[in-house]
Amino acid sequence: MFLIKEKRKHGTNLCIVQSYRDPVTKVSKTKRIMNVGYLEDLQKQYDDPIAHFQNVAKQMSEEYGAETKPIYIALDPAKSLEPGIDLIKNFGYTALSALYHELKVDVFFRGQQRSLDIDYSLNSVMKLLVYGGILFPGSIKQIYGNKEQFFDKMEFSLNDIYRSFTYLHRYKTQLQTWIHERICENYGRDTSQMYYYVTKHYFEIGEQDQPCKNDVPKAHRTDPIVQMGLFVDKNGLPVSYELFPRNPVDALILSPEIKKRAQDFGVGKVILVGDNGINSTDNLYYALSSGSGYIVAQSIRGAEKEMRDYVLNQEGYIPFGEECKIKSRIYTRTIRVATASGSKKTISYDEKQIVFYNKKYARCSMAEREDVLLKAKDLIASPGKYNKTTAYGAAKYVQNIEYDKRTGEILQGKQPLHLDQDRLKEEEKYDGYYLFLTSELDERVDDLIDAYRGLWEIEESFKYINSTYHARPVFVSRVEHMHAHYLTCFLSLVLTRILEMKIQKKYPLAQVLQSLRKCNYVHIEGNYYIQSYYDSVLDFIGKNIGIDFSKRYGTLCKIKENIGATKKR
Repeated sequence: MFLIKEKRKHGTNLCIVQSYRDPVTKVSKTKRIMNVGYLEDLQKQYDDPIAHFQNVAKQMSEEYGAETKPIYIALDPAKSLEPGIDLIKNFGYTALSALYHELKVDVFFRGQQRSLDIDYSLNSVMKLLVYGGILFPGSIKQIYGNKEQFFDKMEFSLNDIYRSFTYLHRYKTQLQTWIHERICENYGRDTSQMYYYVTKHYFEIGEQDQPCKNDVPKAHRTDPIVQMGLFVDKNGLPVSYELFPRNPVDALILSPEIKKRAQDFGVGKVILVGDNGINSTDNLYYALSSGSGYIVAQSIRGAEKEMRDYVLNQEGYIPFGEECKIKSRIYTRTIRVATASGSKKTISYDEKQIVFYNKKYARCSMAEREDVLLKAKDLIASPGKYNKTTAYGAAKYVQNIEYDKRTGEILQGKQPLHLDQDRLKEEEKYDGYYLFLTSELDERVDDLIDAYRGLWEIEESFKYINSTYHARPVFVSRVEHMHAHYLTCFLSLVLTRILEMKIQKKYPLAQVLQSLRKCNYVHIEGNYYIQSYYDSVLDFIGKNIGIDFSKRYGTLCKIKENIGATKKR
C-alpha cells in the first residue's frame, strides 16, 4: 500500500491505495483503501502530513502481509477433550448484531441502566434473549444454556435474566417508541396505512393475572388467554404492540387505548387483520364506521350454502404460485348490527371475498385428519379406554356416541359405534381451501393474501411464549415475565423483518435463519479458528449488510474485531 496525491478543484487530496493484478485481464490496477483528506487541512494537524501517512500506509501493508501470510500450527494428536467442552461458536448472529446496533438498542439500555443499582448488563441480557431466541429458540433456561455459543461476553446468571424482567416490563413502551424513531431515521416509514394484527395466546398458570382471562376457545382449552394487537407498517415492519385480556366479544379492537397508540405513531388508516375469532358483524361494522378496514378469515364449513358452493365451483380460479389457485368476487353483504341504544339494525355494504387453495395445505389437512381417524377407530374398538374429555377431536367422527352426564364415561348405547362417513366426506371437500373477507375493494388480491399471511408469521414468531411461560422462579411476577417475553419476541420480529427487507426477501426466512445458525467457527488450537459453513445465502446477506462470512480461517482477535464493527453502525 502507498500514498498518492490527487489534484482536485479544492486542493490536493491524499489517499492510500493498494496495487493488485486483475485476475481476468492480468493488468496491474489499484484500489482505494482509505481516503485521508485534503493536504491543506492536514497541514494544520501534522508537521509533515505526507511523511506521516506514508508511514501509515507502510504499517497497513505490514499488517495486511501478516494477515495473509501462511501460518503453521502444531497439533498434538494425543490431546484429548475435557468433558463438557464445546469448541463451536456461532458467527451468523453478527447479522442480527448489525441490525440490533443499527437501531441503537444498546444505547437505549445503557441510558436506562445509569439510574439502576444492578450489577449485570440489561443490554447483554436482551442481546442473549433476542439472538438466542431467533437462532436457538427454546425456554429461557435453554437459551441461557446456549450463551457460550456466542463470542459476546454474557456475564450474568440465569436469575439475573429473571430479575431483568422487572425492568424490561418497565421500559417496554419507551423501547417501542425508540425503535420506531430509529426505523424512521434509518429506513423511513409510511404510516398512512397500517395493519393491526390481532392474535391470542394461552398460558398454563395456576392463577389468573391481568391481562390474562379464562376462555373456552374452539381448541377446547380453558387456560388463561391474552390477546395481542400489533401494528405493522406497509413494509411489514412492526411498529408497536399492546396486550389485552380477551373479552367475550373479542373487542378492545380499535378501542380508545389503541386509537391513542395509533395517533402517537402518526397512523392514518388502520386495517384490522385477524382470524375468524374476531369476525363478528359488530366488530367489522365498528371498524368500518370508524374509518378503518379489515381482512379476516371466514370458516368455510360454517358458511352459508351459497358461499360453500362458490368455493367448490372451479369456475373463476386462476393459478397463484406453485400448487395454488385463487379467485375473488365483490359481494353485497347484509348484516344485523347492534346500535348504541341496544337495538338491532340492518345494513348492507360491498365486501371482497377471496378464496385461496393450496394443495400442500390440503395434504397436511388430510394427514392431520388421518391421525384423528386412527384415534376414532380405536375409540370404536375400545370405548372403555376413553371418556368425554379424552375422546375430544375424534368423537365428532363417531356416530351413536353417548356419555354419562355425571362421569363423562362413554355409555353402551342401543346402536353400535361406527365412523360417520358422511361427515368425513363433507370435511374432505374443503381441505386446502381458505376464505378471506375484506373491506379493501381496490387492493390487489396478492397484497391482501400477503397481509393475512403476516398473521401466521406473527403467530409463529410468538409460539414459544406459551411453552416457556410457566418455567419461572417464584420471585418473578407472571405479568412481568409475560411482558418480557412479548418484548423480546417483538424486537426479534423487528430484526428478522428488517433482515428480510435488506435482502429483498430473496430467500425464505427459515432458510436465512438456518444458514445463520450453521455459520459457526470451530476452535482449532491456540488463538485460531476455522469456519465450518458457507453458502449463497450467507454470501448475499454479507454483501447487503456489510459482513464477510467467507473467511475460512480467523484469529480470535480478528473475529472479535469483525463483530465489534457491527456495533459501530
